[in-house]
Amino acid sequence: MKEQSIPESNTGALFQALWIADLRLPNRVMMTTIKLGYGTPQGEVTDRHIAFYVRRAEGGVALIASEPLYIHPNGREIPTQLGAHQDRLLDGLRRLSDAVHAAGGRMMAHINHAGRAANPKLVPEGERVSASAVLCPANQVVPRALTLEEIPIYVRYFAQAAGRIREAGFDAVEVPFSHGYLIHQFLSPRSNRRDDAYGGSFEKRLRFGREVIAAVRAAVGAGFPIVVRMNAQDYAEGGLTIEDAEALAPVLEDMGVDALSVTSGTMCESVPYCLYPIGTPQAHLLPMSARIRQRVSIPVAVAGRIRTPNVAREALALGQADWIGLGRPFLADPDWVRKTEAGDEVAILRCAACHQGCLTELRKGRGTSCLFNPLTGREAEVPITPAEQPRRVMVVGGGPAGMEAAIIAAQRGHQVTLYEQDDQLGGRFREAAQVPYKEEFQDLIRYQQVQLQRTGVTVHLNTTVTAERIEAEDPDAVVLATGAQPIVPPFPGLEETRWMTAYDLLDGRAEISTATAFIVGAGTTGIETAEYLARRGVRSIVVKRKPEIGGKLDPLARSLLLRRMEGLGVKVRTGIEVVRFERDAEGQTTIVARPWPHEEQAPELRFPAETVIIAMGLRADHALAKALAGRTDVYPVGDCVEPREALEAILEGFEVGRTL
Repeated sequence: MKEQSIPESNTGALFQALWIADLRLPNRVMMTTIKLGYGTPQGEVTDRHIAFYVRRAEGGVALIASEPLYIHPNGREIPTQLGAHQDRLLDGLRRLSDAVHAAGGRMMAHINHAGRAANPKLVPEGERVSASAVLCPANQVVPRALTLEEIPIYVRYFAQAAGRIREAGFDAVEVPFSHGYLIHQFLSPRSNRRDDAYGGSFEKRLRFGREVIAAVRAAVGAGFPIVVRMNAQDYAEGGLTIEDAEALAPVLEDMGVDALSVTSGTMCESVPYCLYPIGTPQAHLLPMSARIRQRVSIPVAVAGRIRTPNVAREALALGQADWIGLGRPFLADPDWVRKTEAGDEVAILRCAACHQGCLTELRKGRGTSCLFNPLTGREAEVPITPAEQPRRVMVVGGGPAGMEAAIIAAQRGHQVTLYEQDDQLGGRFREAAQVPYKEEFQDLIRYQQVQLQRTGVTVHLNTTVTAERIEAEDPDAVVLATGAQPIVPPFPGLEETRWMTAYDLLDGRAEISTATAFIVGAGTTGIETAEYLARRGVRSIVVKRKPEIGGKLDPLARSLLLRRMEGLGVKVRTGIEVVRFERDAEGQTTIVARPWPHEEQAPELRFPAETVIIAMGLRADHALAKALAGRTDVYPVGDCVEPREALEAILEGFEVGRTL
């Protein structure tokens, strides 16, 4: 174990300087690599990239890691990923680094080859390579093992990419020994089954990575910072453990690596611990990074759902890390650092790990955005300009869409009044925040309330707005954000049972007092309600006609939720259509159902139930819009247009607010 040689002054406050080789960082916050998908199919930098990274530099991030830059096309993960594999890309990379420097920032290039985790739609069979021919469960690819003759070629690809990065004016280079990518595939005994000089013992499995670091150092020269991203834990049977990480860290230092960045998981076996969706633990790598830090004298960064400045400060104070890595928090709020430095932490818009705007949009080919921040990924194309002529704006509805419209309109100089019929703001987002592991959604409501106050929006709670009131007040513009109402089909016998909607239950307008429940609907709300009840000791069965379960949830979050539900004993059955409800003389309720699609002469299915919960979706509330038909100054937003995800609702509110 090496004695820690970092000066004591470098282990304390978040805003002390830190040296990484010859690079001075003004604070202890870095932005970790995030796939953006803003590039061209040829891997070129675009104006969208530049605007995105410049905005984070303006926010005070000490060091910004680029999205993964592939070193060869057969290591790509997404079609519009940035590349560093050809000299023709230098001009764009130089434009990016110059722009970040002009904004006061520093840029680190994350160079990578995904190996067996590469996208099979982009990499033909035969070109999919790894340490060994071991299946990647995530993409079902069995790669071919690199030959002894090919390995030096891939080492050279890393070195050439690093050389281009130095030439393009970047400040540092990051090499991943993590996340189940190519170097990690050699390092892990789970994916390395070789019996030659690159397989078997720890030192042999490390050989490829050692050769890469030596070649990268030769390409970038002395003093140019090389950072290695390494796993504290693979979370995969037969993979690397914290003990392996403790052994690896001092070896990397001896290789001449200048800093370490601690992460976890593999993109083949344990994707949630790479991407950290809802349901994964917050800041749980801190104790492991502390163990790694005790083995080296170079700076150690750590990431993994570190959302708040308090957690970051405590990690530094306890010596768990020397600098802090944040990824998606900078999608939600690029000013995280500036606000923290100013002591304005209440105004930080915190990431909720929902993946709705980042990974979901990336998978759809639209590039990374953010549920909470409609400007993310659109920094270059969406200006917020002062209104040419201030107007009196009436916003009806205090959910996320209505509040977003009010905030943006008020920022532009309009006189805005918001009306909410309930006694608190948040709309149906309040219900989402009651679901286990979604408590962080409350942060958006908190943030929007702060912004309503700061922008001077007048808020009236417990106020029902009618068409007559709107006509009497005669505003210059009306933003309708009246939301949606639960769908409750007219099931025979329902009114004679003990029943409620899932929405009323989650919002506290109804309470359950029985030990069991029957939930009609296995969409997102239905299955999340089942977990909500299970954690309160209420056993439930969830039924749905169609086979999809939680279809609108992020795939990673859904897989974690279904796993938790199985552990809690929640039963989910699809292919069942509820027909009616029966109640006997003793007051016991029976749900009568039938298989779906309908089977001829199939017997009815009967389920006993103490409480029935309806979770069959929402229907847009058009009542006020119909009453205002004919007015040209009415702007519907959010669920009152059509019930969808919060991403679309907030975006609509934002767009109306910025164009009024």
